[in-house]
Amino acid sequence: MGFLVSDVDKNLILYVYRPEARESFGGQRLLRRGDFHVGSNINTFFRIRSKISDPSIDRGISTTVDNRHVSVFATLDGSLGFLFPIPEKTYRRLLMLQNVLVTHIPHTGGLNPKAYRMHQSRRKFLMNPSKNVLDGDLLWKYITLSTTERLELAKKIGTTCDQVMEDLMEIDRQTAHF
Repeated sequence: MGFLVSDVDKNLILYVYRPEARESFGGQRLLRRGDFHVGSNINTFFRIRSKISDPSIDRGISTTVDNRHVSVFATLDGSLGFLFPIPEKTYRRLLMLQNVLVTHIPHTGGLNPKAYRMHQSRRKFLMNPSKNVLDGDLLWKYITLSTTERLELAKKIGTTCDQVMEDLMEIDRQTAHF
């Protein structure tokens, strides 16, 4: 079970309830699993069941997809965003891609997207931020690259261009509600 919250510093924070984890003291404390700076004050969250990615999938196989939800949020400046759980293997592959994209492509105004998305706070905390959230805006820039650049980046992270594109398209298929 997870809890998604936003704070006054324009951050999203994901907490999970794991009573079996030693750090939670038998379920007395929530564990912080992800931090992400949005840059706008979030005023509402709502949850939507994720779409089934492929109608030809057997119903017995697609039960894990049927139980996933997209957490959509709206901000005070009118923007929409979403958080979506992805499998660990896909997360690792897209995290490596995100790290390569930060250094490979030029960014707007020379600003570093990785530094911008880090948890920001007015107070000092005694713990390190959890970086378990991917930046979709940065990952979608992969699609706009030329074919040779996509092949080069995929080779750098040890996968194929088709596999990365399939991961991104699968996320798009399951979250395309609007």
